[in-house]
Amino acid sequence: MTGIRIIIVALLIAALMFVTNAGATAVAEDVTFIGSYDTGIASYVTVSGDYAYVIDETNGLVIVDVSDKKSPEVMGSYDAVEDACSVAIAGNYAYVTDKHDGLVIVDVSDKEEPVCVGRYDVRGSAYAVVVSGDYAYVADRSNGLVIVDVSDKEEPVFVGRYRVVRDTYGVAVSDDYAYVAEYNNGLIVVDVSNKEQPVLAGRCNIKGWSVGVAVSGDYAYVANDVNGLTIVDVSDAEAPELAGNYDATPHVEVVIVSGDYAYVTDTDRGLMIVDVSDAEAPELVGSYDTDGDAHAVAVSGDYAYVADGGEGLVILHVGTGTTAIATHTRTATAASPETTTAPKTTQTPAKSAASEGPGFGGVFAVAGLLAIAYLLRRQG
Repeated sequence: MTGIRIIIVALLIAALMFVTNAGATAVAEDVTFIGSYDTGIASYVTVSGDYAYVIDETNGLVIVDVSDKKSPEVMGSYDAVEDACSVAIAGNYAYVTDKHDGLVIVDVSDKEEPVCVGRYDVRGSAYAVVVSGDYAYVADRSNGLVIVDVSDKEEPVFVGRYRVVRDTYGVAVSDDYAYVAEYNNGLIVVDVSNKEQPVLAGRCNIKGWSVGVAVSGDYAYVANDVNGLTIVDVSDAEAPELAGNYDATPHVEVVIVSGDYAYVTDTDRGLMIVDVSDAEAPELVGSYDTDGDAHAVAVSGDYAYVADGGEGLVILHVGTGTTAIATHTRTATAASPETTTAPKTTQTPAKSAASEGPGFGGVFAVAGLLAIAYLLRRQG
């Protein structure tokens, strides 16, 4: 291969890399409204397949078919939970936390007629839940972390408990550790390798009120009602330490993580997308100010599903191409499902890649391609 041809190949590779990276940045910033469904006052949501599972005060658990993003429609509901807070989906079962009834297990294999098959009273105020294997990990506001064996859905049984100092609002699980958001004391890491005797592994004190947590790789992402999004390095579970912080307004409730992005709901500002590829310097790359009070979000494929208070379920295109589930932090307040609302046309993304131009990467790519064309012509 001649020297000129080597240069051509190198320039071509560089140009392609810049074009690819520019596109990856654009999809995170371009947030657009797609559709919505008026569930009443939605306060929590998770998504599995073509269905969104929304917490609603009047109807409990509401199942919405979101296969048509522009025109979602209700399929069924389970209303025998009066104070539902959150829901996790595993297989054909929905695990609903209720402040008074504890953990409620609902068979959702028939979306039109979901039925309760079992329940476990945590004896406190069940707020959040994640399911891993045969175990449900419940954030019990009054009694800390509660581990429940759900291998028998009809008769779930208590396995173990780790008590915290005060209020537990959020929980996430990764491998042998549970990450607990404790209201006044920040992040608590619990070793759950022995389910019957969970023990403290480490903790990281965070100023303010910690109300939710998500974990990805070596980092835990804490929703903090005062400081916004706090990132904690948990590579050493026994000595977690602060890595970075994105200072949002003091109304953050939920955080989930998908790839290099954290999705944060703020009751005042709606959905915020934060680039967390650099954990020490997270930065806002996109946002969408919903009309209601954004309480929770789930991400599946290219779409974000926001539990937007009085505006019900709001579907946004975020272009991430991945799936993530939220960790809930607060109680549910909602009304009965009604008809699908008409798509809104007045809202626009707070920040769009299209409005900012191609940037340095795009300019470099174009220059590289022009150089290649010139060299090819010289070769000819």
